[in-house]
Amino acid sequence: MRKFSTLSKCLTIVVFASSLASTTAWGASSKDFSSSALSLDDAVQSGADIFAADTFGSEKRFNGQPATCASCHGTNGKTEGRAPNGAPLPSLIGAAATFPKFDSQSSEVVTLEEQVMRCIKGGLQGEPPAYNSPEIVNLVTYLTSLSKGAVMGKQF
Repeated sequence: MRKFSTLSKCLTIVVFASSLASTTAWGASSKDFSSSALSLDDAVQSGADIFAADTFGSEKRFNGQPATCASCHGTNGKTEGRAPNGAPLPSLIGAAATFPKFDSQSSEVVTLEEQVMRCIKGGLQGEPPAYNSPEIVNLVTYLTSLSKGAVMGKQF
């Protein structure tokens, strides 16, 4: 019985520490995106807000503004965008329907969550939210909402 008590205490400490780690400040973004959504519509709206405003702690600027997902992918991801180097980026409409997919450079299967985290770390040079955190769940929910009606399975 004592083993379970010690294990429970350890798990509580780990959960508490990871919740503290996932509530770091996000640079120019003063809005708190860390709360869980109350409905699917709330998650989509929260994800849209994160997409538009969250810098993920990045100091990077794009066209004189703090870098966010919208900096490269357009205000709402529904139009073509441009990378900082000028390379065209396709609209994100239907993008979620292409995941999971195989990345031949890393020789691994990549999920939408992993791709978003890669983009935040590499493209924005920010700190991605913790996997399965409210921020990443809501952001992925928003991106998935842009794929409503898109054909899935072409990657298989």
